[in-house]
Amino acid sequence: MKDILVLRELEQIKAIAHPYRLEIIESFEESSATAKQIADKMQEPHAKVNYHIKTLVKVGILELVEEKVKLGIVEKYYMPSARNFVIDRNILNTSEKSVLESLAQASISLFENISKDFYRAVEHTNEKEYPKKFLYYNDYYLTLEEINQLQSKLESVLIEFLEGKKDKNRPNTKRYTISSLMIPRVKDKK
Repeated sequence: MKDILVLRELEQIKAIAHPYRLEIIESFEESSATAKQIADKMQEPHAKVNYHIKTLVKVGILELVEEKVKLGIVEKYYMPSARNFVIDRNILNTSEKSVLESLAQASISLFENISKDFYRAVEHTNEKEYPKKFLYYNDYYLTLEEINQLQSKLESVLIEFLEGKKDKNRPNTKRYTISSLMIPRVKDKK
């Protein structure tokens, strides 16, 4: 598995722009899984999960890593092709409408998944045992270059700090979602 896969094709961006597919990608941990195992984990129909897995394989986001025959049935094991997916900066600088719409949908899908994690944590986490941590800063005036610098610095700190912390068997750990959002403030239309 690669550490980072740079998404350069519109079809790749469209594939991850679907919130359900992001959930499927996130369902893989550090080991391969079949469509049936992912469907069971997500408590979703196998056929639905399998359809979306095939789409992700077609664009190179998931890859078939092993086939096993059990009782005459071929079980296909998949893994994400990388730990992290990054959209190519050249695509981000486009003015093509279909690309911009796909990027917007990918951003919305990612935010929806983060929101689901947030609400589940609020409803089901024991605050004393596993606290939720927030950093919130608003009303700063930054240039696009400054936002890119800030994102780059945060990313490098996170990558360095999180190195080696993907092992779910480490003692006294809990699975966390870590995100950073830099959202332009837009006035409401009246």
